Parts: sequence; C-alpha cells; structure tokens
Amino acid sequence: MTTKEPGAAAPVALSAFIPADTAVLDILAPGSATPIGWRITFAGPGHPKTIAFNEAKNRETLHRNRQIEMAQINGRKYKPEERSVDEARRENVQWVAARIVDWTPVTLKPGEAPIAYSEKAAIDIFVDPDLGWVYAQCLDFLVSEQSFTRTSAKA
Repeated sequence: MTTKEPGAAAPVALSAFIPADTAVLDILAPGSATPIGWRITFAGPGHPKTIAFNEAKNRETLHRNRQIEMAQINGRKYKPEERSVDEARRENVQWVAARIVDWTPVTLKPGEAPIAYSEKAAIDIFVDPDLGWVYAQCLDFLVSEQSFTRTSAKA
C-alpha cells in the first residue's frame, strides 16, 4: 500500500463542470417525444440574466424581512400585502420567464402574427391554463442538472 502526501495527486480541473451559459429546449408535443419546432434558449446558472433575477429576488426578500423585523421591534403586527390569484400565478412563472434569452417566434392560433420573445409574452403564455404543458416542460428543463451540463462533462 502506498501513501501519498496530501496534495500530491494531480489537480482536478473543475472548469469542465462549469454549467454552459445557455441551453436550448425543444418544446415537445404534449404526451409525445416529437418536437413541435419551438425552441427556447434559457440562461444558465451563471448567465447575467439569471444572476440579475436572483439578486433582485434576494433584495425583495431582504426588504420584506427588514419590514417584519422592524414591525416586531416596534411592537406592531406585520400585515403582508394582499395579492390576487392572478398576481400569485404570474409571480410563480416569472422565474422561468426571466431565464429565457430568446425563442423562435410562435403563434397561438393559425393566422395570428408570430409572437417574438419578451418576458411579458412568456408570462402570458405560461399562465394560460391551456398551455400549462409548455410551462411544465420549461420548468422541468430548468431544474434538471443535465440541462446546462457541458457535453464534455457528462459521464
């Protein structure tokens, strides 16, 4: 049995495991593995869009926590702001919409003008109950560890 000195092993190159900056999701027809031609490019964990969204959400959380703490210190009850069901639903899909970099234009009905990517357009599509399958695919893609793993780092 050989004993190696600590630090004597070759260094592990972590750069191969850094997530890709972007990744593309091919939207599939509901209940099948057939792409419908709609491709959505998402920002990876280290992409500036992702970082900006996360920092904004963290600032909101810190602000709300400060308000609660100040109310407690001053002996008052903290009254959270009331939100409608639609506001809550839009807030829930905002995380996914904020991670989109671009998409191929899409139409909702034949003969309509194509919808280019905008965060508002994404939110409008994701909150539509008839298009919940699109939101579900996007959400699954974003939470999958493999989505942004570079090809060279996959086992």
